[in-house]
Amino acid sequence: MAAPGPQRYASGGRKLGVDPTTLDHALAAMARLRATDARITPVLTLRHFAALTDLPYGFLRGAVGRQSYPPYRFVYLKKRIPGRTGLRMISIPPKSLMKAQRWLVEHVLRFTEAHPASYAFHPDSSPVQAAEQHPNTRWLLKVDIEDFFHSVREREVAAIFTRIGFQKLLAFEFARLCTIAVDRGPGANPAARTEPIAVYASGFEGMLPQGAPTSPMLANLAMARTDATLAALAAERGFRYSRYADDLAFSSTADRTLVEMRALQREVCRILNEATFRPNQRKTVIRGPGSRRIVLGLLVDGPTPRLSQAFRDNLRLHLHYLGDPAFGPAKHALTRKTGMSSLYHHVRGLIGWAQQVEPAYGHRLLEAFEAVDWPPVQPRQIEGSGVAGDPFT
Repeated sequence: MAAPGPQRYASGGRKLGVDPTTLDHALAAMARLRATDARITPVLTLRHFAALTDLPYGFLRGAVGRQSYPPYRFVYLKKRIPGRTGLRMISIPPKSLMKAQRWLVEHVLRFTEAHPASYAFHPDSSPVQAAEQHPNTRWLLKVDIEDFFHSVREREVAAIFTRIGFQKLLAFEFARLCTIAVDRGPGANPAARTEPIAVYASGFEGMLPQGAPTSPMLANLAMARTDATLAALAAERGFRYSRYADDLAFSSTADRTLVEMRALQREVCRILNEATFRPNQRKTVIRGPGSRRIVLGLLVDGPTPRLSQAFRDNLRLHLHYLGDPAFGPAKHALTRKTGMSSLYHHVRGLIGWAQQVEPAYGHRLLEAFEAVDWPPVQPRQIEGSGVAGDPFT
């Protein structure tokens, strides 16, 4: 259901006998949203949102109140940037909540803008573009944000929707719909206990779930002011700055000292901590001449990003065994203790990454891959996961 324009809304309201003051408030709310971006669909109340999404008002009100509704489902995926290890927890919303979140993405969030230093979670963004910001790097500082999505709290999400132009109560309700509740114990969320609507009171503090379609864009918007501060710091000290999701990179083509780099690291960590983002000290590194300077798995010590030799060797080994008549896909999958479908998608994903970074080299790999005698392979998909945007996150 499309929202009417302000003129049609005003005319219809007057014909229905809507109180003029109420109508004026509604038109003012619509004007605030259109001032942000005329393409944003105005929403005035939670009941209005229910009509626009064709979702039951009672369900939405209950979800905002953190009352019982189908729980999130949790799956664990391997990180998909080559060279990364470990598991990533994906929180998949129930279908009705997913529908509400997707509506917000389609009709609101996709018309917002991240800071220019951000290279993830918006159209046409990619890890390669982030690495391209650091050519001929001599000194590199990399900082990782721990639990990036979970660092963005319910109150910050509400503030984002308020800045977009929604009324405060509705911004709070949207924040509840976009966050997952975490029990922080008695007294952990005092603001929740003073909500003017009793049914909304909750002892749970919401945070962005990784897996909700709204989370990537909301995380970018939550980082926007911090990105601006970090970009200004980098410019002041003669560095380039980029962020890809939770990966921050500061690089310089000039000669630097370790003392300078450590001073920059301390200042970056201070800014992040003040913004409630926790730097992962284990993954925060400084790289200088004589060491590999890598951003998002790509070498950035030359004029353009390059694949690492370890990545190339790994792919060459895969293609050797896959194409060997005495070995082939079945035996290669068996030795790696995986299924042929998983192996197919794994190797094809690596080749896709190579095509993004070094197209000619990637094309040669793809030709060799397609020459392999593969059995029929089913496409791999996680239905309803709601993981939006870039496949390399």
